[in-house]
Amino acid sequence: MFKMKIIGVDVGGTFTDVILVDTESGLQHVHKVQSTPEAQDVAVTVGVNDVLNMHGIDRKEVDLVVHGTTIATNAMLERKGAKVVLLTTEGLEDVLEIGRQNRDDIYNLHAKRVEPLVAREDRLGVHERLDSRGNVVVELEEHTIKQVISETMRHQPKSVAIALLFSFLNQDHEKRFLQSLQSYPDIYSVASSEVLPEFREFERVSTTVLEAYLGPLVTGYLQRLVSSLSVLCPNSKLTVMQSNGGTMLASEAQGRAIGLAISGLAGGAIGGWEIARYWNVAKAITLDMGGTSCDISAISGKVVVRPDNEVGGLPLRTPSVDVKTIGAGGGSIAWIDEARILHVGPQSAGASPGPAAYGLGGDDATVTDANLVLGRLNPDYFLGGELQLDLKKAQDTISNLSTKLGLSMEETALGIVRISTANMVQAIREITVERGSDPRRFILVPFGGAGPTQATDIAEALEIGKILIPPYPGITSALGLVCTDLRVDLMKTVLVLANSKNRETLLSTFSELIDDAISRLINQGAHKNDIRLTWKIDMRYVGQSHELIVDIIDKEKEIVEKSVHEFERIHQESFGYMMRLRDVEWVTARVVAESKSGEFKPFVHSVSTYSEPVSERLVFLDNGSRVSAPVYRRWKLATGQTVNGPAIIEQLDTTTYIGPQWEAVQEKDGVLWMRRMKK
Repeated sequence: MFKMKIIGVDVGGTFTDVILVDTESGLQHVHKVQSTPEAQDVAVTVGVNDVLNMHGIDRKEVDLVVHGTTIATNAMLERKGAKVVLLTTEGLEDVLEIGRQNRDDIYNLHAKRVEPLVAREDRLGVHERLDSRGNVVVELEEHTIKQVISETMRHQPKSVAIALLFSFLNQDHEKRFLQSLQSYPDIYSVASSEVLPEFREFERVSTTVLEAYLGPLVTGYLQRLVSSLSVLCPNSKLTVMQSNGGTMLASEAQGRAIGLAISGLAGGAIGGWEIARYWNVAKAITLDMGGTSCDISAISGKVVVRPDNEVGGLPLRTPSVDVKTIGAGGGSIAWIDEARILHVGPQSAGASPGPAAYGLGGDDATVTDANLVLGRLNPDYFLGGELQLDLKKAQDTISNLSTKLGLSMEETALGIVRISTANMVQAIREITVERGSDPRRFILVPFGGAGPTQATDIAEALEIGKILIPPYPGITSALGLVCTDLRVDLMKTVLVLANSKNRETLLSTFSELIDDAISRLINQGAHKNDIRLTWKIDMRYVGQSHELIVDIIDKEKEIVEKSVHEFERIHQESFGYMMRLRDVEWVTARVVAESKSGEFKPFVHSVSTYSEPVSERLVFLDNGSRVSAPVYRRWKLATGQTVNGPAIIEQLDTTTYIGPQWEAVQEKDGVLWMRRMKK
């Protein structure tokens, strides 16, 4: 564990959140600035500079800056990555289009695949071949390499992705291409044997292409940011949150840009879970509702990291925190279709121009505008008064919709909030009910700038009885960045029978992965003695096309017997049967290496004098009635003070709406516990 000053910076679609934490004292300073989508690094450096100036902190005392970015996610969603040329074994040029037979709707006769990231004319077949054991069938000749690279350059790529058949077993042919491409330093070149040394051609090729597609954008962005921060905080290192919930040095992003595919989503789940775990919560639904999207995770005991994910219909085989993202944020736009039905999102007003109430040119009604019209938001105390909201513009945009719908302005605003809530409730059901979990057994942990404003609506719809609101809801994702462990996930396919004959092959693979993982963590500043290692193996019965992930507790001793026994136990538990007479295979060895970057210390809230409401405001309730609700300031509430709904609690980074039949209690660590009152 280190004692240091850490700054966490999380970039959202509307705001960039900054938190500075002293891991020794637990002192926390928070700040928000408007995001700059056209150049995210501008908002990052402005936010870091602001928080240091506001609190008089010596720039040389900052040891670490941890950054969560959506630069890779946005590039995938908006198709704004680099031009890629794919080099693959002759005859496999169409693997990206062939893909898998997976369908979201199996009865849709007109289903369409997502367009590949590499055009057909930019996929070049290479005359070479390895067999399924990695042996050379067709040698890769030097004249072939020169010919293929010459043809590649005629396509004027920014990146080259090399994905040859069975290269995860034998890297030689791919490495020879990489060596030759070193003569073109401006070309971002990557090989599948380094990006994803696993079997299954489609996943390996598509993930390697994604690495090439994102690499120039991500590395260029991080290089600019490192340069800026080296001046701003000269003694600091910059690390970036990876999709797996761990961090890596920004300087090591070359060839690993794919690890940032959902960088901006992982921090929220980790931050929300850290706060819930402090209260011994066993099951939590973290809900990060920002300006553009809503990121949701159902956590039981620990944050779940999956071996793969998908963004914008593009599959990526890289360890990722299990987070579901939907287009439901404060900036989500309300619109009416041809059948005169009201919808909300997934389109968003984002940071520019933002909701109509921001007064920056937006003329679409959004969820934020609806909450302002309903009285849940204070036009004079948004972002602690730093941003004045224009109530008249919000009313005008809602009225435009209400006229078309034949409803009152307030009824339309309620409809927008109800639809927004229903969208989030459906997403929560998909990651709980559809996976066999009962959401009523979970605690809801809402955060982000908009999460606490609709928390009781969501809890009511799901029959959840308790809500835990973090001290700084709008900064919780940034808090997750400074709480996260340093982490490296490595894997390699072995694909051998699980027996004593192949034991040394498996252990040798683990040894290789462990050495690499430890080396990477030490480069990030971890101490070797603080590194925790976890071994996992993907296993299956011979003939199966899917695997189960098995944790290996006792590393070397009896690894054959114990791994097979654990696999069959999980198989029985998952599918209801075992195949005693069928051989079992070790498929892919995985190593997770972690080291603690700091210790989570809760905020201290020491106010002892009970607070009176600072004002009252008319609020429209879900049943259409209107009541006068007391308005409190969060940091004036005394420890143990209870506020009964309907009521409103305001603070710098969010507004908490307490619905009827709910109560909120301010705790000494700054969290707000909300409970449904017994009727």
